[in-house]
Amino acid sequence: MRSISNENAPSGHYSPGIISGNTLYVSGQTSADPATGMPAIGGFEAEMRMALNKLEKVLMAAGCSRSDVIMCRVYVTSIDYWPRANEIYRQFFGEHKPARAIIPAGTLNKGCLVEIEAIAEVR
Repeated sequence: MRSISNENAPSGHYSPGIISGNTLYVSGQTSADPATGMPAIGGFEAEMRMALNKLEKVLMAAGCSRSDVIMCRVYVTSIDYWPRANEIYRQFFGEHKPARAIIPAGTLNKGCLVEIEAIAEVR
């Protein structure tokens, strides 16, 4: 097992990512801006993009890319965000279609509207 870290390393007791065998498990990436610790400014769309960008940084630190993602779990504070989450997710992944769940989760850390975790194949 190998821990993956990057410049957005968490303050909590966990790793941004863990590689076990040929699989990368990416911890939930919230939409908190690493520079401020607060949710990204600009509403849900900006927060969704922030969480995806943070996810990508963990992937890159592990030597992976978007196309290596097998599964994502997207936690949102309201299922009303589903259509916008789906569109931004589609833009981010393009033709690649990982398995996915969008889960209404109520309140998220620091007042964020979205958090995304992923599983990826390490090649």
